[in-house]
Amino acid sequence: MQSRKILVIDDEVMVADVSRSILTLAGHQVVCAYSGEQAVKLAMASRFDLAIIDAMLPGMNGIETFEAINLSCPHMKGILVSGDLTKAMVIEAMAKGFSRVLAKPLLSGDLLRAVQGVLAESDLREENISLKKQILKMRTLFERYMAPEVAAILLNRQNRKLDVAGEVQEITVLFADIHNFTYLVQHLQLQDSQKFLTEFYDLVADVISLRQGTLDKFIGDAVLAIFGAPVSQDSPNQSAVLAAFEIQKGFEALRARWALKSELFMQIGLGIGISRGDMYLGNVGSGRRLDYTVVGADVNIAHRLASDTVTGQILITESVYSDVVGMIAVQEKKTRLLRGLEKKIRIYSIIPLVE
Repeated sequence: MQSRKILVIDDEVMVADVSRSILTLAGHQVVCAYSGEQAVKLAMASRFDLAIIDAMLPGMNGIETFEAINLSCPHMKGILVSGDLTKAMVIEAMAKGFSRVLAKPLLSGDLLRAVQGVLAESDLREENISLKKQILKMRTLFERYMAPEVAAILLNRQNRKLDVAGEVQEITVLFADIHNFTYLVQHLQLQDSQKFLTEFYDLVADVISLRQGTLDKFIGDAVLAIFGAPVSQDSPNQSAVLAAFEIQKGFEALRARWALKSELFMQIGLGIGISRGDMYLGNVGSGRRLDYTVVGADVNIAHRLASDTVTGQILITESVYSDVVGMIAVQEKKTRLLRGLEKKIRIYSIIPLVE
């Protein structure tokens, strides 16, 4: 155990000196005080890790001394020693924050074991506090680059090797795409384009979180979100559709506000596509860089639907419609062959809910 700075407080000079000799031989730095008042001054002038205090000090007694020291040195641990220990004294000492209570006369072995035990507990407590701070820092950092749910999964694995295999699950995927944003970028200052995108991303992130979805990634001027995994939901399709309504409403308000600064914002719009099906969820990438994401035909379908919408439109597939048929109105239903697919699929254009 590393050397620590210990304050021995006892009005009996011989007892204090014996304790100092024992602890100094064990490698610790030891200072003696012979009254509570002197001990308080020493503790305020220098940092000590541990105080060994006689209970029956004249004037300010041992427990009162420890309380006074803790006002300015709350980190300091305490061991109370007494030649006349009682049950009431032990209970009071523990209530006041002492870590150990020892009976006089002090035996060398008992003193060393008590000191080592208190310092070991203190080290463990400090390590736990430091570890919690590191985890919080890592979680905060992770959540700036990935969904909080994914960050929690990675942090909870601790030192275990990440499962690259992933698994196939039935998941609902939402893809939101800003139309004509390239045109906007060409005619606006880049700082304004970035600020607008940041506000759009904040809007989407808030809505997805509210609807218990997981924000998978930002892709330029588009957003990919999933519902039903990695956090399970009872009605992921309904959550995705409600999120789409709220995102569209929020986007229109955002666009109108920015249009007061530049009419160019009236040239853009938002399209949303939603689909559901079996897809892979897990780590994708190389040994150097991994991305926790979804892969599957329905991801591509949602992407194509978002690209094929007109401004303000929300397109969903039949796998989504079957779960939300009672809560939405259908504006249009048709069968379409999307780019990259071999078969036509049935698509529904839905009307946002009227408040």
